[in-house]
Amino acid sequence: MSAEQRAAIAALVVTHRAAQRASLEAMAARASMSPVTWKRVEDGKGVQVSTYTGVEAAFGWPAGTIREVADGGKGPDPGQSPVEPRRHHDLVATVLDGPYPDAVKVLLVKAARAADPVDAILDATASDADKVAAVRAIRTLQAGGAESRSGPVGRSETA
Repeated sequence: MSAEQRAAIAALVVTHRAAQRASLEAMAARASMSPVTWKRVEDGKGVQVSTYTGVEAAFGWPAGTIREVADGGKGPDPGQSPVEPRRHHDLVATVLDGPYPDAVKVLLVKAARAADPVDAILDATASDADKVAAVRAIRTLQAGGAESRSGPVGRSETA
């Protein structure tokens, strides 16, 4: 990512944090990252791409918001009411406690940390059956998780 892209992201993050009157430490905790890493984002320094997923989660932004800003988009309006943030550790705990086979859990944890969960699953090195099961589980979790609580969602019965 270029310095200009990181600067655009930094400006967006600083503006939104100020609009929410949240401390750097509070936002870092929401994102399940250290305050030092959050500060690197706000300073426009290089971070791992997965770090931006945590920032999106902390603000409650849809996945891909930061990529859009990096590509020249405006980003969310800081005057909007903040969406309830989702937390990585909550998503990971949900996945790990779920009724999924271990191979599917690995894919789901990677997906939970990615800007585009389905692409993360499809790009992973795994069997097609595990990928299908992980995509189905993602869809179930996105829809509220009713099916994942009532019965196992794992490898498809017919391979």
